Amino acid sequence: MRLFAADRLTTGFAVSACVSVAVLSWFGYRAVSESRAKSLLLVEQRSSETAELLLSTLTRDMSGVQIAVLTSPQWNQFVPDHPHEVNDVVASAFARYPYPDSFFAWKASAPYRHAVFFARAERRPLWLNGAATDIAFPVDIQDQPDVASQILTRIAADARQSRTISVFEVRLADQPYQIVAQLTYGDVYREQLASIVGFTVNLQWVREHYFVDLAKEVWSLGRGAETGLMMHIRDDQGRLVAGSTFNEVEDLTRRRTFELLFLDAESAFPAPGEYSPRTWSIAVSSSNDSPLFQESNNASRLVLFGGLSGLVFAIGLGLTVRAAKANARLSEMRTDFVSTVTHELKTPIATIKAAAETLARDRLTAMSAQTCGRIVVMEIGRLARLVENLLAYSRITDVADTYSFAPVDVAVLFNDLQEDFEARLDRHGFELDIRIEPGTRPIRGDRFALRLLFGNLVDNAIKYSDTRRTLALSAFGSANQVTVEVADKGIGIATDELSKVTKKFSRGKAARQAGSGLGLAIASRIAEDHGGRLEIHSTPDIGTTVTVILPAA
Repeated sequence: MRLFAADRLTTGFAVSACVSVAVLSWFGYRAVSESRAKSLLLVEQRSSETAELLLSTLTRDMSGVQIAVLTSPQWNQFVPDHPHEVNDVVASAFARYPYPDSFFAWKASAPYRHAVFFARAERRPLWLNGAATDIAFPVDIQDQPDVASQILTRIAADARQSRTISVFEVRLADQPYQIVAQLTYGDVYREQLASIVGFTVNLQWVREHYFVDLAKEVWSLGRGAETGLMMHIRDDQGRLVAGSTFNEVEDLTRRRTFELLFLDAESAFPAPGEYSPRTWSIAVSSSNDSPLFQESNNASRLVLFGGLSGLVFAIGLGLTVRAAKANARLSEMRTDFVSTVTHELKTPIATIKAAAETLARDRLTAMSAQTCGRIVVMEIGRLARLVENLLAYSRITDVADTYSFAPVDVAVLFNDLQEDFEARLDRHGFELDIRIEPGTRPIRGDRFALRLLFGNLVDNAIKYSDTRRTLALSAFGSANQVTVEVADKGIGIATDELSKVTKKFSRGKAARQAGSGLGLAIASRIAEDHGGRLEIHSTPDIGTTVTVILPAA
């Protein structure tokens, strides 16, 4: 009986062990299957995010000249007899955007053939017959009557249909060109064409250089190569333009399409004619993603090792998912930062480099030297403000207790702001109105931090003011607090965006000027650190008033 009982016990133990192993193996298999599915999902998501990043960067850069340059109010200074007045805006555009090889401008007082062309001095178009100017400046100004007549006659056809944007293709010097022009009318019915500003794009050059260079830059900033992702850009006929060929596994490849159009189609209303741009494609694949294959090998080991390995794998999977989520959040922040701040850092550096190279040639007239100097001073101020904001944001985020609080007179603070922005205010034709109510007490705060706070507000007011260039600084107070207002009559902020613009790297959708998205975030944080608050009241196309309420000394 005891032997029978021991045998039953052994058999039961063996069966229990077999059942346990089977259960553990089954759970391990389920864990492996789910792990593989989740790994595939993560890889597919990474491919989709990378494709969206590449697409958004391409379309944003391709529409940049039309949005930021053609609509610049500086073109109002253009006079056919004195075209050098707009040299600085053209030079800045050439430094920032590589694809336009020339700009052209015309006013109604002159025939079409008298339009003025502004070409790159270092990459003159083949159809530009005139001799290069002796002035060592990045912009070469030329008259080209035949080309001007050909282009502006075509634009006039769109003007007869009251269009504000004209876009089409022509062949110049036997090369394909895309022409984009902004049309301005002298009456509300759009019957009297007043002026034309546009640019030319050599489609063969952008195919061979622009997309290749831009794709490499985005790929390196997005760290696509480090994650095993592959990409390429193909034209409308399926020919490779940039990137590399790869085996496009359907489940691991994400495709996006875009139009070969160097303008923002949504902003061009009415539609810019009957022109049908070519449709190109972007493909991002993770079929060579080494982490995916490593995960498969780990999964096989988990099945062999049983329950213990399954537990280890479950823990590892949990940590992997957690790390992937953290990496996704970090990647999103890095992407936003790269698409704004790095572009803003490169722009003034490129402009300063172009002006410095011009000065180094030592063949400048007095007027050109003054122009180069003005460009360098303006871009250095822009670069210094961006760097100062980045350093200041780190300072007030990590060591907010380093402020040196003392009474700061409002008149002294306003005088600091006037000294900082006097040159920009004069240059852009702003009217500055300063009002301090009698009896306003000094502010209890750090003078440097307050100067940075209100400097960012004034900078935004200047940057986002269009035709009505008025800036008002006012201050009044009560027994315990001081209220300072910075008011402008600029483009304003939409109501649904007011709660977002004070967050870091956040900018309004209507903002045409490039920026880091740190100005209001810094201003709001400084106000809070001083025991005060910042309020924004804005109406689109009317203006913005930023109110800062701070403790009195």
